[in-house]
Amino acid sequence: MELSVVTVENPYNEPSGSPVSSVPPIDNNDFRFTIVLDVLVYASLFWRDYSVPGQLLVAHYISFVAISDIAGLFLPPDKRHWFNLFRFIGGLSLLLLMVALAGKGLDSGMLAVTVLSVLLLTARLFHSGLQIKKYGPWLTHLRHYPEYAMVYFGHANRSNRMALGYLAIASGMLFFPQLAYWTHYNGGEARLDDILTGFQAQSGIHFALKLLVFETLILNPAKKCLARSLIAILFVIQWPFMLSMFYLAPLPVVHAVIEFFEVYLAILAFKYWRESRSDLGAAARSD
Repeated sequence: MELSVVTVENPYNEPSGSPVSSVPPIDNNDFRFTIVLDVLVYASLFWRDYSVPGQLLVAHYISFVAISDIAGLFLPPDKRHWFNLFRFIGGLSLLLLMVALAGKGLDSGMLAVTVLSVLLLTARLFHSGLQIKKYGPWLTHLRHYPEYAMVYFGHANRSNRMALGYLAIASGMLFFPQLAYWTHYNGGEARLDDILTGFQAQSGIHFALKLLVFETLILNPAKKCLARSLIAILFVIQWPFMLSMFYLAPLPVVHAVIEFFEVYLAILAFKYWRESRSDLGAAARSD
């Protein structure tokens, strides 16, 4: 099957029928149910007793999955099925996190909320599995994705090429999770260290790799700008609430590297969106 080429001149009108697209696209009702279920999942996960040491750190790690999931809202309809894969991976990772925390008595004494979270995460896993079966991504999508990504980055402008930074972040999280974890202070709760270091490594997939894939699938400059801006804002606004967690860390304030990267991506996306509007306006006037 021939791969559709995404060019710089026409970056958001990729022909349908790409080998990484889903046929048929995800039904709108299915997508709405996905959003509702995920809102309930994250509401239960963020419902914690933040007066207990370490719970703010747990919420911060959960936020990595939640914030990166937001980018899935901006995927084109025929590529929303890629969200199913990362919903399944992220849901499994979060489920294991909740079980591990409860096993050590680190659920801040909120057993009922933990049980609710486990039940909702189980429902999310089951639902995302059904969505993968119905829409994909299937093996044929996965097999064609590397070629699709090579074409995408081969024709990418500077804004889109910078998304390759997620590959470096993913590698760092997967191979050096302890160093990444040391950019956080555990609040004096050392029992969190082994659990969250493991979760840190998993973030290489359900955060960084997920955003890298979504970057290649979101082609519309306006949608990419909005997605990047929301991600950057949600990371930056955590700093006033978690300042001590960052500057008391074994590697103080190094976490800011992620925030600077996200802000830089948002700035580049805004410039590219503005340039694309100017190009379209010039083309319309010439016609």
